[in-house]
Amino acid sequence: MTTRLAGIALIISGVALSAVSYRLAVRDRAAAEAAAAASVAKPADSDYDAEELRGIERKARQAAEIQPLAAAVKMNVDADTLKDLFDNEEWWRPYRKEFTFARLIVDGGIVGTRKSAEVGEIGTLDKPVVKLARKQGAASGSITIGGAPFLIAAARLPILPDSAPMIVLGRAPAVAPAPTRVVAPPAPAAPPLRPLPFVLTGVMVLAGVGVLVFGRRPARQEASPVPEAVAAAPSQSQSHSQPMARFWGPTGPQWQDDTARLPPPVPHTDVGSAPVPMLTETGATMPVMDATGPVSMLGRYRLLTRLGEGGMAELFVAEVSGVEGFSRTFVLKRLRPELATEKDAVAQFVEEARLQASLVHSNIVPVFDFGMAGSQYFMTQEYIVGRDLARMMLRHHERGGRGLAQEIAFFIAHEVLQALAYAHDTCDKNGLPMGIVHRDVSAGNVMVSFQGEVKLSDFGIVKSNRRVSKTQVGMVKGNANFMSPEQARGHAVDGRSDLFSLGLLLHYCLTGELLYWGENDLETLYRAANGPTVDDLASIGVMPEPASMILKRALALDPGDRYQTAAEFGEALAPYVGAGKHAIARLMQRLFADEIHRQTA
Repeated sequence: MTTRLAGIALIISGVALSAVSYRLAVRDRAAAEAAAAASVAKPADSDYDAEELRGIERKARQAAEIQPLAAAVKMNVDADTLKDLFDNEEWWRPYRKEFTFARLIVDGGIVGTRKSAEVGEIGTLDKPVVKLARKQGAASGSITIGGAPFLIAAARLPILPDSAPMIVLGRAPAVAPAPTRVVAPPAPAAPPLRPLPFVLTGVMVLAGVGVLVFGRRPARQEASPVPEAVAAAPSQSQSHSQPMARFWGPTGPQWQDDTARLPPPVPHTDVGSAPVPMLTETGATMPVMDATGPVSMLGRYRLLTRLGEGGMAELFVAEVSGVEGFSRTFVLKRLRPELATEKDAVAQFVEEARLQASLVHSNIVPVFDFGMAGSQYFMTQEYIVGRDLARMMLRHHERGGRGLAQEIAFFIAHEVLQALAYAHDTCDKNGLPMGIVHRDVSAGNVMVSFQGEVKLSDFGIVKSNRRVSKTQVGMVKGNANFMSPEQARGHAVDGRSDLFSLGLLLHYCLTGELLYWGENDLETLYRAANGPTVDDLASIGVMPEPASMILKRALALDPGDRYQTAAEFGEALAPYVGAGKHAIARLMQRLFADEIHRQTA
């Protein structure tokens, strides 16, 4: 019995030794496979399309030459303002559409961002490119963010060499790196199995069998079955799976632009007969929609003519029809599609519609309807047969005129003051003052009808206290020429800020010239923050009375030295308005005779 047990023990020990040896071999092979997988080649900068890298580097150089961006750096504007510039300004739109993120780096630190969620990660990953760009003016390369590849380019702004301002742009690659450059290296051969343990296994198994066969009780020899472990033991020739090489496919990963998730804009098509082209502040005639195209509808409104767009919305002439051929024309303002998913922009648009609809006054453009069609927000306003004051002044200048006659200029200012007096004194349902401040009293927001009526429009930012320091949805653009110093500095404002803006508007009407301006909006903003200069006040001083006296008070740097209410300012103008309404009507008839004829034909 003892001999038989010894034989069995030898066989079991041999099989166990073989199993342990095999497991060690498998472990070594797995480690080799892991090392091979970890050594898969990753795409280098040279693996990407060279032309694509040169292209984004070229665009970074162009971005570095943008004057408003340079002005923002010179003025040391805050991070919120820079972010809003990247998110909303028209001059940054091409880069906003193409690039996922943007960074402005000054003195080695990130001071302005777009897509701020990645600031920390990108702040470390883009340093090599920034260092190279700082030496040679521009550079490009690739980085990985969250496991995804991005191409970046940096360029040095040609200003303030001591602070070395840099613009960094980044987006996903449009062209995948070449597949031949990302194939894994050959998998290493499997570690050889050590022969000694298996030789010993064979010897032990044979010895055990010998003991069982030739032991002291041969008459009772029993067939020794082959243990299942021996049958299942692998040989050195057993195949193992090769490590899988991860590589870019022939077309690369599919990257999607942020705007792809946004609803498409309404096609610009024409319905109706011969709509009249409307003119923008720049004097350019907006294209009339193609009358042969399909009808473009937004809710129950047919879009007839596209008037233009601003930082927040697009404007259309729209028509709504009823029974028995009834129809009425409106100006339809639609929130820009790319802003429809931004909560702040939507909330502001809704607030504008709600507030302006509540302001019912003969000198305020009324809002009649507000709605949502699909994912598009819109409001409809009164369609005024006329032009805005900016376009009127431009046409007046084209016809050889400079400033308007005093009675016309005073009448326009007086009518706007009637609107402001009403808005400033408006109370809520509980009888408490709402503290409304328009904040955008400018030539583009004053409508003048062909019959001489004057109306104030666009109350979209009346409750925003973040104007200037944060250019929310582009609201600063184009308006700094008519801004009070306290507003331009980002301080709290009240109704007297609107009265200062009205003073600038009156000066524009009387002289045909802006009191202050710059090569771009930010330089103009800097002028506005400092207020009228000594030379500005001197030029006002030589104007005929009562214009000189009225403007000096209206444009006082200290709000306490200005007219304190719109009613007080209006009373100062009232004796001088004369037959202003009829004079404006006659002037409009002369300036826009051809267009009036087409529109009324």
